[in-house]
Amino acid sequence: MGIIRPDSLTGVLWHTIDSYSRNFKFLLLFAIPFLIVLPLALLLPNFASFGGIFLRFGSISRDLGLFDLFVIAVAFCISLLLFSFGLVAINMVVKTERTLKTITFYEFEKIEMYTFKLFAVFFVAFLVSLAANIFLYEKGLHSTLGALVSLLASLLVVFAPQAIVIDNQPAKYAPKMSLSVIFKKLPLFLTYLLVAIVLIGIVSQVFILLTPSIGAASTAQLFAVAINALLIVPFLEVLKAQVYLSKYTLL
Repeated sequence: MGIIRPDSLTGVLWHTIDSYSRNFKFLLLFAIPFLIVLPLALLLPNFASFGGIFLRFGSISRDLGLFDLFVIAVAFCISLLLFSFGLVAINMVVKTERTLKTITFYEFEKIEMYTFKLFAVFFVAFLVSLAANIFLYEKGLHSTLGALVSLLASLLVVFAPQAIVIDNQPAKYAPKMSLSVIFKKLPLFLTYLLVAIVLIGIVSQVFILLTPSIGAASTAQLFAVAINALLIVPFLEVLKAQVYLSKYTLL
């Protein structure tokens, strides 16, 4: 049997499945913040679709008063902070495993610092996307332009958790590191996207088929979001961390 290269597709998938299965209890525990985010997200002008929750940009500037905006801002910040913590914790598990280190008290203390760093990166990316989409919406421009801006913002932060946790990069350098990994590991990144689409699509389709037995379609969609939060998102984050680590061929 040949040696599996850690920077190959086979190596990345093997490390992902091995890490996910061996650390499943920890990953499930750290996925709880994603589930807590769900009721908070319902306070926002969102809609559930395809196993995810999406913001209704068009309703932000027209239907909301000052108190509504305050509630949304608080709910959003808490949700984003919990989401950032969950991603940081998952990446800490992968980092300590691949580097054969144990999580010391000093390392545990850094989770808080990493969380706020990641929160800042995500928050700035969201503000850029939000401002661009509202501007384009008010100008009556095609929504595709707004989607492209959101896509670019997503690409800038997709590997931000790994850059911050694994390489301890300052928040301002995380977008640059994210783009660097995408370009240098493009086949692996495209594989990550394909796996994400397939897994989320399967979960969504299963709950669409189960809608008659569950009840309302909206209830089925929320069940799909919950399964994605507890099982799929942690797996995809582990996969993303392994893609990022593939640049270190000795790990």
